[in-house]
Amino acid sequence: MLLDRPVQSLLLISAFSSVTTAWELPLVSRVWPSGKQEVLEVVSAPEPDNHVRVAIIGAGAGGSSAAFWIAKAKERHGLEVLVDVFDKASYIGGRSTTIHPYDDPELGTEELGASIFVNANKNLMRATKEFNLTLTDLAHEDAGFAIWDGKQFLITIDGTWWDAPRVIWRYGIFAANRVKAAVNAMVNSLDTTYTPGTHNTWRSVEELSEMLGFSDIHDRTADKWYDSKNINPKFTRELIEGATRVNYCQDIDQIHGLGGAVSMAANGASQVEGGNFQIFEGFLKHSDAQVHLGSTITGLTKTTVGDRTKWHLEGSHEAARHGYDHVILTAPIHNAGITLKDSSATFPTIEYVRLHVTILSTTSFRPLSSYFGINGDVPRTILTSAEGVRNGGPAPEFNSVSYHRTITLNGQEEHIFKIFSVDRKSHEWLEDLFGAGTIGWVYRKEWDSYPKLPPTSTFPAVKPDTGLWYVNSLEPWVSTMETETLSARNVVDLLLQETFGAGICYADGKGPIETEGDDQSKVYGWDC
Repeated sequence: MLLDRPVQSLLLISAFSSVTTAWELPLVSRVWPSGKQEVLEVVSAPEPDNHVRVAIIGAGAGGSSAAFWIAKAKERHGLEVLVDVFDKASYIGGRSTTIHPYDDPELGTEELGASIFVNANKNLMRATKEFNLTLTDLAHEDAGFAIWDGKQFLITIDGTWWDAPRVIWRYGIFAANRVKAAVNAMVNSLDTTYTPGTHNTWRSVEELSEMLGFSDIHDRTADKWYDSKNINPKFTRELIEGATRVNYCQDIDQIHGLGGAVSMAANGASQVEGGNFQIFEGFLKHSDAQVHLGSTITGLTKTTVGDRTKWHLEGSHEAARHGYDHVILTAPIHNAGITLKDSSATFPTIEYVRLHVTILSTTSFRPLSSYFGINGDVPRTILTSAEGVRNGGPAPEFNSVSYHRTITLNGQEEHIFKIFSVDRKSHEWLEDLFGAGTIGWVYRKEWDSYPKLPPTSTFPAVKPDTGLWYVNSLEPWVSTMETETLSARNVVDLLLQETFGAGICYADGKGPIETEGDDQSKVYGWDC
């Protein structure tokens, strides 16, 4: 998910309700950029024989971490595996990418895609420590917000002592604590996937859901799931829907319960100073994999001789000529433009949300009250609800407007805002929102940001065919940067167990291994 700063605004509620729940052959050289996404220099390398070859398609969260998990197993067990990572983009990070206001690095970095991660994301948090990255804590930034339904503000939170009685009056005294209990139970269950020896691998997403007790969460819409927890319907359809509309661009009565629960798991939200993509660069830097950027893979052909299966890649890179024992797909198959030949693999069609992201600078301190037809100031962050639409009113023209920070340009302050919407916002519309002549810099991006998450009980296969593995099998379950790293870890564990009888933390003939350290703080994969 493109978990953005508006969800941090919802944590203001914790001041009076304790909602602090936890929960986005030429070879590349080993010259790794720091704080800047760029094309890396291409060099050549020798080609060892008699190794297991693995191709990873995609260099985002899933692909980079898959290469890293393989490297961990090689380090522990001396496995002979050659890994090639292919990505059609010229940079590492996938949907985690950054821009600079006015294209000036001196003015700082803005996350265009996957914006923040949270304390419960143990792989990403551990990576920032291992790779010596600096985190920016977002918890104390300008956090006032309001919920807009297209016609009126349903509630405004401004950080004053009036917030507590205002929320209790509208939603009742128990709503927030019941949300906290429901979401914390989900987070605590998911947390067991990090504990060595418990829920570390699964052969299907359905098996994972059954292990964690999530089957009755994602088989219904989020509003129905929260209703089953006796939460005030207004709280669900206003405040929680504000989170699902900014995080997944989906209404509370469209998204499944697990997506609705994860949308409220935002405790300890952080991002990496200079860009989250540096986490994924770190994974690859420590992987010993050969990384081929700007390399489009268009086809996979399966060949079988006796009991030996090989995969041959079609694409723009010379390295694709090799036969691979395994291919790990970490990009949505239907969006990747990859054709499978002589394979029995099938993939259900997963629809993606087409999102418009608009990032801008303005001399206006906040959006204009005139746009909303009211007198007085409006908050700098505005989330939205479809409750007005359900009651016959107009739809909000945006999903969220969020204030990010202030820059100084030529001695004048300009304020950075990010807007999520389902359509392109014209310059005229932006001036209606912020004022004529106030807009300085504008950057627009349209992309398939995350999957639609309707209620479901079935998911894509983790292993669609012999030697073919699908990290994105987990995306219709829930889509975050962290869950991509979890899915990649699972795929690598299964692949290594099948090929070598050993896994990330399992030695051939010796059973599970144990690394040093406090068992309570261990994170499976990093530790054993």
